[in-house]
Amino acid sequence: MVCKMGWFLVIKRALLGLLFILLIVISTISKSAYVNAQDGNGGDRFKLETKTFTQYTWKLVTHTGITICTVRINHEGFPSGNETLASCNEAINSFNPTPTATTTPVTTPFPTATPLDINKFFLETYWVFVSQEDITQTIKINVPDMIINIYAPGLPVNAPYVIIKAIEPFSEFEIIRIAGTVNGNPFECRSDQCIVPLLQDSRIVFWAESSFGDQTKAITATARSWISNNYYNVRISTIDQYNKFNDSCREMWENRAVGESPQWVTFPQSPDLLATDHDLYYLAGKLILHKFVNAENCPDGGLFANGSPNACGLQVAYDEMVAWQNRFDPTIWGSGKEYGVPPIFIKSLIEQETQFWPENAKYIYEEYGFTQINELGADVALRWNDDLKNQICSSLLFDCDPSFANMNSFEQAMLRGGLIRSIDAYCPSCENMIDLNIAEQSISIITQTIQANCRQTNYVIDNLKLVSSTTDMWKFTILSYHAGYQCLESSLKTVKEKGLEPNWNNVSANLACPNARSYVDSLWDKLASFEFNYAPQPTLNPLQLTPTGQSNLVEVPPTITPIPSITPKTYLTDGVFHIFLYVDYNNNFIMDQTELTNQTTLLVEFANGITESVPITNGEAIIHYTDQFKNATVKFTVQEIHQVTHLKIPESGELFYIIRIPPPQIPGKLP
Repeated sequence: MVCKMGWFLVIKRALLGLLFILLIVISTISKSAYVNAQDGNGGDRFKLETKTFTQYTWKLVTHTGITICTVRINHEGFPSGNETLASCNEAINSFNPTPTATTTPVTTPFPTATPLDINKFFLETYWVFVSQEDITQTIKINVPDMIINIYAPGLPVNAPYVIIKAIEPFSEFEIIRIAGTVNGNPFECRSDQCIVPLLQDSRIVFWAESSFGDQTKAITATARSWISNNYYNVRISTIDQYNKFNDSCREMWENRAVGESPQWVTFPQSPDLLATDHDLYYLAGKLILHKFVNAENCPDGGLFANGSPNACGLQVAYDEMVAWQNRFDPTIWGSGKEYGVPPIFIKSLIEQETQFWPENAKYIYEEYGFTQINELGADVALRWNDDLKNQICSSLLFDCDPSFANMNSFEQAMLRGGLIRSIDAYCPSCENMIDLNIAEQSISIITQTIQANCRQTNYVIDNLKLVSSTTDMWKFTILSYHAGYQCLESSLKTVKEKGLEPNWNNVSANLACPNARSYVDSLWDKLASFEFNYAPQPTLNPLQLTPTGQSNLVEVPPTITPIPSITPKTYLTDGVFHIFLYVDYNNNFIMDQTELTNQTTLLVEFANGITESVPITNGEAIIHYTDQFKNATVKFTVQEIHQVTHLKIPESGELFYIIRIPPPQIPGKLP
């Protein structure tokens, strides 16, 4: 039907009032289908997400009945101003031409808008409703690859073995099987961890299978085992380089960056290495506030009036706080690998911005998600990353131009709104008010946004014909992410005009946005101090494990190969002792996790008179030494019980040794 002219003023005012409001959040009924498309390189994991919604079709016509354009929307009511202009901009321009200001060249990183006499135009138009129908839309979403790795036990053991772990980053699925061969003999475990006993030096081929319906590529590793001090030591000597990492930012900067990359760019071979245990008070407070942690027995429910945890609240929330800051590590790892962005950068940026709590905030602009992306940040991401632009565009109801920079300002606003909705994990109807699926999937968009800022940084540096170090290029990228294009460009221009070197020291002293310096330095400190979590793997005796996670190789007593005696050397060496101490309460001569000692002191006396008292924590004391003669005797005394052990400084410079303390002898009869 045709709307009566009496509606005209109401419609006109409604459209004008909505010109700069983003598209209303889509209300959809969603379901997902999962697909594993195999190619010659081992496959491409993705899911097909289908959304069903009601599509409403309207025509914009003149008061004389001439149709200007057709607009399709997915909500009740009239199309908004942005929806109208995104779909009809070209038709409106041709119908009601106005003088057009000179536009900036396409290569500019900033949006341009064609001026329109909007008031005059809408005085002469009204809406005609055409139809409504149910529409099903299918979107392809990439799913991170499975992760699988092999580890040697972190301590000397009674029987040699290796541990194989697999991770399914996509939380809706799980690892169902690890399988492979050891020297041609097959094994399997129906879990995400597998203990594989070794009979000798071994060539191990292994892979993992997921309930997603696919499996990883087969990985080949070589494990060596040897006997020292009556215990087995195991080492992974070779492994396929299956976790190859291409630093996409460094590749972009090839012609503008010199020098080595910072140490933190190193790619970890497993998400486990990203684990942290930082005290994150904001996160702890949010976990208590949103009922992920029960702190009812603490004073004031565990929280101060400002929302931060009190001492009791922090203590109660500690375990969940540590688990939460690591729960997204597999996704961070997988996303970093896929897009060539160092996972340490992704994780440190999330910690800097929100401490891993995906909440929305408002400072100057509305900011969303793990890394507080606002409209300006969304614009950078879409402008410099065509793949991301196409991904967001596929969920909208108008045809996107091949280039974001060539879109009109209303189309760009629609895309920015679509990106922000895709990272907005706030969900009032969800348990605890957070949609963890959106939070997890937003990490891919965050990673691509970082990549876009690398490209924007390269554009600025290249445009100014500058060359900088790789380290400084990363700092400029952080500045770009936090403060934007104008700040980065203006600051570098000032440095260039003064004839200074384009390094961070000079740029930070001449910032067009001085408050950004502390942000860059703070994030850099997190990056520079990040250490991989090389925690020893648990010491396990394969003979005592339950069937789950235990490979089905037949265990036979190992044949001890004599070790040639060491020829004493008289030159100095540096090295480290790893001394493990346990009380063998069950008298089984195996160091169980519950028997590790704490708060014990080990007195170390070297042959040259140097002494050192070392605390034993979680069953381990680490003693570094320098300039000691090889094969010299070192005396170790457990001070609390005066138990003495003598060891010699090894040829290799490093030694693992276990000190067993027998169980206490309780007298059969009291005196």
